[in-house]
Amino acid sequence: MKLKLIKLFVLLALPFATANAADVNMKFGKPTKEEMQMTTYEADPNADAVVLCRLTDVEYTVEFNGYLVDYHEKCRIKVLKPGGERFAKVVVPYNRNVAGGDRVNASTFSLKSMQFSFGSVSSSVFEDMGGSMIDNTSGSYTDEEVENIKATAFNQEGSKVVKTSMKKSDIKTTKLDDTSYQLEFTVPNVKVGTVIEYEYTIHSQLFWQLRDWYAQCDIPVVYAKLDMNIPNYLLFNIEEQGIQRLSCSCTTGTLRYKLESDPLAAPVVVNTNHYVCVGRNLAAIPKLDGMWNVNDYSAGITTELKRFSVRGSNMMDYAKTWDQVDSMIFDSDELGKRLNDHSPLADELKAAGIADMEFQRQRVEAVCKLVMSKVKWNGKYALSPASPAETLKKGEGSNADINLLLIQSLAEVGVTATPVLLRTRDLGMLPYNFPSIRKISTFLVGVILPGGSKAYLDASSPSGSLNDLPSLMLVERARLLQKGHKSQWINLQKLEK
Repeated sequence: MKLKLIKLFVLLALPFATANAADVNMKFGKPTKEEMQMTTYEADPNADAVVLCRLTDVEYTVEFNGYLVDYHEKCRIKVLKPGGERFAKVVVPYNRNVAGGDRVNASTFSLKSMQFSFGSVSSSVFEDMGGSMIDNTSGSYTDEEVENIKATAFNQEGSKVVKTSMKKSDIKTTKLDDTSYQLEFTVPNVKVGTVIEYEYTIHSQLFWQLRDWYAQCDIPVVYAKLDMNIPNYLLFNIEEQGIQRLSCSCTTGTLRYKLESDPLAAPVVVNTNHYVCVGRNLAAIPKLDGMWNVNDYSAGITTELKRFSVRGSNMMDYAKTWDQVDSMIFDSDELGKRLNDHSPLADELKAAGIADMEFQRQRVEAVCKLVMSKVKWNGKYALSPASPAETLKKGEGSNADINLLLIQSLAEVGVTATPVLLRTRDLGMLPYNFPSIRKISTFLVGVILPGGSKAYLDASSPSGSLNDLPSLMLVERARLLQKGHKSQWINLQKLEK
C-alpha cells in the first residue's frame, strides 16, 4: 500500500503541459468544435472523461442583520470512454436548520451569541465565543438552498450539435439526517462523446463557514478556477493543499451594497480580500485501497474564520490558536460544562464496588462493561453529546453520547478521563497551519493512568478494551484535552495494546 501511495506522489509531482486561460473555453452554453470532436485527452490517454472547465465564484452580500454567501458553480465535462457516463449524475450536499436539529456537530460550537444590529454593536454581544447554538435575534441563520440549476448534454449527430436539457422533474432532494441534505440530478442523454454542462448556486447563511474547494478528482482537470470576494469584515485563514499546486493570488477588491432598511441611503462600498486560485492540467487522483480520503492528496483550498466584525464594531478574534479552540470546547454547554457532572450511573457504580478495586485498569474495564450493558452504540459518530441521563433512558446513542457517560462514570470511581478530539480518517486530515474547530468531527476517551501514562477507548469499539480503537480513529493528530493543563497532540497510530 505504501508503495502505491509513493507512486501516486511521484506521478502527481510530474510536470504537465500548462494550459493558458486563453486556451480554455469559459463561455458556457456553446461547446467549441474541438471539444465536441475530442476523443482522447493527450495528457492521460486512459481517462474515461475529463473536466474541461470548472468555475467557482464565491460572492458575499452584506445585509442588515448579517451576511450571506453565494457559491456559483459551473462545470463542463467531456465523456471520452465507456464509464465516463457516470459524471452525468451530480450530487450537491447542503445544510438545513443546523441550529434546530437533534444532531449537533462542530459548527454548533462556533458562535454562541451572534446578534447583528448594525446601528450599535458592542463587543459584549460577542463576549462568549464558546457555547452551544448560534443565537441570532433575526433567525437561526443556518440554512442553505440550492438554486438556479441548469444541466445540458451536447451530442454531435452528423453535422449538427444536438442539445438536451434537464427537466426540473429530474431534480431530487434527499434528507440524510436532521441537518444534512443532498440534491441530486442527472444530465440526460449522456454517452461517449457527450459534452456535459451544468451549473447551480448554493445560497448560504453559513457565512462564517466557507466550503472547502478541491480542484482535483478521479479524472483529469484541464482548468479549474476559484474566485472569492470576501468583505474585509471577515478574515479567514486560507490553506492551500495537495501534491500538485495551484496558482493563487490575493488582491484588494471592493463590494457595493445597499441596506434594504434604508432605501434612500446611498450605496456603500467596502474593501474586500479578493482571492483567485487556478489549477491547470491537473492529474487524476485514483482511489487506492487504504486511501481514506482522496481530498488529502487533492489540490485545493481549506479555510477557517480567524477574525470578524460587523459594521460599527471592532475586529474580534474567532480562534487564533488551538488553546482557544480548547477553551471553546470546555465552555460549551453540550460537552465541556457536563464533564464534571455526576454520572447518572453513580448509584450502580457504588453498589458494584468498582471504586474499591485495587488497580485502575480493573476499574476502567468494569465501568466500560457496565456502561456498554446499559447503552448501545447506534453506529454514528458525533462531537456534541446528548445529556447522559437522556442517553441512558434511550438505551442507545452516538459515540459522543456514550463517551461522555463513560467520562462521568470513570470520574465516579476515581479514574481521570478526558475528551480526545479528532477528525475521523474518512473525513480527511486536520489542517496543520491553523486551528479549526469545524474540522473536528468527534472525540474519544483518554484515560490518565498512574505514572502519567495514557490509554484510549471509544464507544464504537466492539471490545470496549483500552487502546482497541476502530481503524477509522487511528489518526496521526488527535488532541487530548486536560482542564488546567496544557493540551497535547497524540498520535493514535502508535498505540500499544
